[in-house]
Amino acid sequence: METRVSKSNQPISRVKCVVDSCHFWASGDHCTAQEIEIQPPGAMDTETTDCATFVTAEDYNRMS
Repeated sequence: METRVSKSNQPISRVKCVVDSCHFWASGDHCTAQEIEIQPPGAMDTETTDCATFVTAEDYNRMS
């Protein structure tokens, strides 16, 4: 498994993330990934969207 993005010291402004199991999640529901990727193209509703940046802390540590 390859690391897609790096963690930033500053959260992405205007992005709220409540997925506290993600490596990039920070207190206050912030995302600290340097960038995010939302998939798939052509999604028609929230149920079909996915944060491709998501990775658990455990998986991230194994990739590093």
